[in-house]
Amino acid sequence: MRDSWIRDAPFNLIVTHLPGWPHARDAERHLEWLLDGVEIVHRAPNILLAKVEDPRDAVGRLRRSLPASTPILRVIPVDTVTYPNVSDVRKAVHSLISKQGEGTYAIKLDGHLYDENGELMHKVDSIKIIAEGIERPVNLSSPDILVYIKIVRYRRSHLAAIYVGPRNGILSTVKERG
Repeated sequence: MRDSWIRDAPFNLIVTHLPGWPHARDAERHLEWLLDGVEIVHRAPNILLAKVEDPRDAVGRLRRSLPASTPILRVIPVDTVTYPNVSDVRKAVHSLISKQGEGTYAIKLDGHLYDENGELMHKVDSIKIIAEGIERPVNLSSPDILVYIKIVRYRRSHLAAIYVGPRNGILSTVKERG
């Protein structure tokens, strides 16, 4: 029962933006203008969580259409959302990475996970546990497959949002526009 609401993830797109209310408002407007049917489901400082029909397509459309003056910094498609404990995240990552083609991988963890006792873990320890059993070569500088895990606050709890795919599947306006 505890996972019933999370199966139909409450969001599938994370948008980070410059700080401040005017930037948040402009980021929201850009999303609404450029993405059909976008629904902003949660607002937090410098972050918008949204639901779209196809998050990977949304990243591509934003990459092509965002104006140079956008306050949007990054757009991250989300494949799945789970509780931020290392065992749930490990299970989700293994499932997602098994669906990817051959190639190297890297894991990036943005935030901290909890162990089985509910204690916060060091990032390195979390990554080691998640990577255990993945039979692929690691390439930290230029992986074919990026496993990106971001811990976000959603309403009154924290969740782990997970993306598994090519590095360029995440839009970074700062890196791409110099």
